[in-house]
Amino acid sequence: MSSLKPVKKENLSVKVYKQIREALINGQYEPGERLIIGELASEMGVSITPVREAIFRLISEQGLEIQAATAIYVPFLDSERLSEIQQIRFHLEGMGAAEAARKITPKELDDLSALQKEFISLTSSNPKRASYLNRKFHFAILEASRMPMLISTVESFWVITGPILKVFHVKTSGLDYSGGQHRHEAVLDALKARDPDAATKAIQADLAWGGKIMIDWLAEREKEQTLNQSSKSAIQKRSCASKPFTDR
Repeated sequence: MSSLKPVKKENLSVKVYKQIREALINGQYEPGERLIIGELASEMGVSITPVREAIFRLISEQGLEIQAATAIYVPFLDSERLSEIQQIRFHLEGMGAAEAARKITPKELDDLSALQKEFISLTSSNPKRASYLNRKFHFAILEASRMPMLISTVESFWVITGPILKVFHVKTSGLDYSGGQHRHEAVLDALKARDPDAATKAIQADLAWGGKIMIDWLAEREKEQTLNQSSKSAIQKRSCASKPFTDR
């Protein structure tokens, strides 16, 4: 006789929530992309109800946003908000790296080195996969810290930044790291040396470097959007001014 039990509705909602959340963390959705509840339900083979529940839970966690009453979108971070998140990650992941340097096992070090090797091989040819591997690298370090509360806190920020990180890796896909100059290499060296201070500085240097590129890019994008909006407004004003007045 089967020992399987009926899946409760709340359990199904949790499973759907975790799957969409993981997709956000891994950058499977792009900033500004609209998510259709019916399409997600069909894709996952479930009814609309658990998807709706998962979506509204992610909205409350700021991983998604709702516009025009029913339209669900992946938010596009502004530079100010991303800067705040990066500052928090800077300190928390630095703490995690220090603990990882004390606790990481030889097997975990080997796995981390393998992740980095694959990451480097794909930065130019497959930025989407590289973005996923970058996330795996950072979380492997956090897992080695054996600090579940820290991991949970940092993960909540990755839900928000995952989509923009994917864009970042696409933007920097032409960079050549074949010479072993990527900042992850310094992190690996510090972990292998069991040096908490060096591990903290190395992971923070990686976050500062990547964060600056992303923040500068977003700031430039915001500047361009402001200029474009100003140009459109000026054109509309000139158009209205040029129309002859007609009595009615």
